[in-house]
Amino acid sequence: MLSDLIALVRTIARYLVANSSPGQLAAGFTIGMIIGIVPKTNLIALSLCVVLFSLRCNKGLGLVAAIVFSFVGQSVDPFAHKIGLIVLSIHSMQAVYASLFNLPFGPWLGVNNTVVTGTLLLGLYVAYPVFWFTRLFFAGVRSVFVRKPGARLGFDAELQPGAAA
Repeated sequence: MLSDLIALVRTIARYLVANSSPGQLAAGFTIGMIIGIVPKTNLIALSLCVVLFSLRCNKGLGLVAAIVFSFVGQSVDPFAHKIGLIVLSIHSMQAVYASLFNLPFGPWLGVNNTVVTGTLLLGLYVAYPVFWFTRLFFAGVRSVFVRKPGARLGFDAELQPGAAA
């Protein structure tokens, strides 16, 4: 029972890191994190999804991160509201906000919403450190789960042809 669960986790981890560099994995995770914390009822979230599927990054990990951070995003909303309120209250930027809102798709962008603006700014602010920390993490995970050609592991050595018994 426990060995089946461990085998499932190893298989999922192997599929997530297969054929992707640590940078691609980190980029997918970071974009998925931003998608997850931004409210989904605007064009910003849609454009972030387009960015995720357009760039060369791990899409599966990005979708998993988006789902996980969707639950975390709700607890960040009060703080993001305060950030968005501060940014949208800047007097010298009111003309920019008005012209952005008067664009054809301006109302659907959602930048007039304090939570949308705050979560977008918060996500962009933490994106750089998250990218570098996850890149280091996935480099370590990749060295554990991805075998190099010709390398043999002790638990499946008997399955490989030419292995000494």
